[in-house]
Amino acid sequence: MLLSGWGKFVRWLLVLLSILVIIIGINLILDGVYGFGTFSTTQMYQVAKDPLIGVLIGILATALVQSSTTTTTLTVTAVGTGIVSVPVAIPIILGANIGTTITAMLVAFSYVGERREFKRAFTVAAMHVWFNVLVILVLFVVELLFHPFRTISGAIATEITLTTGGSLPTSGVMTKIFDPPTQLLGMNGLIGSIGNPSISAIVCLVVGTILILISVRAMSSQIRTITAATVTSIMDKVINPENSPKATILSNFWSFILGVLFTLMVTASSVTVASMQPVAASGVVKQKPLLGVILGANVGTTVTAMFATFAIVSDQGEFAIQAALIHLIVNFTGALLVLCIPQLANVIIHLAEKTANLTARSYSITLATIVTAYVLVPSAVLMIYFFI
Repeated sequence: MLLSGWGKFVRWLLVLLSILVIIIGINLILDGVYGFGTFSTTQMYQVAKDPLIGVLIGILATALVQSSTTTTTLTVTAVGTGIVSVPVAIPIILGANIGTTITAMLVAFSYVGERREFKRAFTVAAMHVWFNVLVILVLFVVELLFHPFRTISGAIATEITLTTGGSLPTSGVMTKIFDPPTQLLGMNGLIGSIGNPSISAIVCLVVGTILILISVRAMSSQIRTITAATVTSIMDKVINPENSPKATILSNFWSFILGVLFTLMVTASSVTVASMQPVAASGVVKQKPLLGVILGANVGTTVTAMFATFAIVSDQGEFAIQAALIHLIVNFTGALLVLCIPQLANVIIHLAEKTANLTARSYSITLATIVTAYVLVPSAVLMIYFFI
């Protein structure tokens, strides 16, 4: 769909508005946390101290809201308030990496009735799944044992904080711009007029979360429309087999860059992966370039959480930066390993193809398995952990 100059201008204004609303949502969450009481809010996160439970929370939350960006942004915000420590945030963020893979698997069901196309589309979704699962199994274990990502991200975050004089360079501007609307809507304003401080604080948390969720989706939709024609043209040039007959290191690299850039534009890795499924279903593109795009999508999706740290002006801002950096470093490290080790890429593709062949035998069993793995099992484990 081609847009007029005026149409693009209006859509970019909507993107800017979405960004502003995201920051207001973050500030409302911060306001709600302080109003609810640090101790009381911390109690809500005690359950996430177990790494496995943290991963399950990340999977379930992301599967339900269909946005890892929302989950990671809220987690980084929680770190910025001081109610969640960086070690607790890491499993939740990595769980969000897995939870976001449900979207592409559900999109693959649009090819039900055409088993060949379904298998090809589901292979793309399965590559997304297997990459993230393998990254969690390997890098998460390494982090638990040796803490390399926490150490590296902590050093970078400290350097950023020292360089900027103890606060982010935008903190003063953010306060001047967003403090008035937060005061108007938050604990000292409209929501605070409810009367009961605890209820008002909970409403702040809920409203802030909803604003972030809606704004991320709105921004993604607008940018996707603006860039649709351009991105499609670039995709054809980068991963079209006529231009790249073999899955060489160079073509994989450019596919990776494409995945990063596309995801930066649409702010959702699941959208990038889902956009690859029609290309895969047509059967004209090999798997390795598509895997490169998926790897890039996993890196590109970390940027929104990094952006969220600029809206956090508390003393815990350094730790929020660290949490966002860990997401970036883990995803980039995983992508780099797959790009540099062809055998690892082959394993992911092989597992994805086997998974797609298996799922094509029964659509209903496949759908039931997905719902069970992403929603029912995490929910059951969390309920047992809470009440027993």
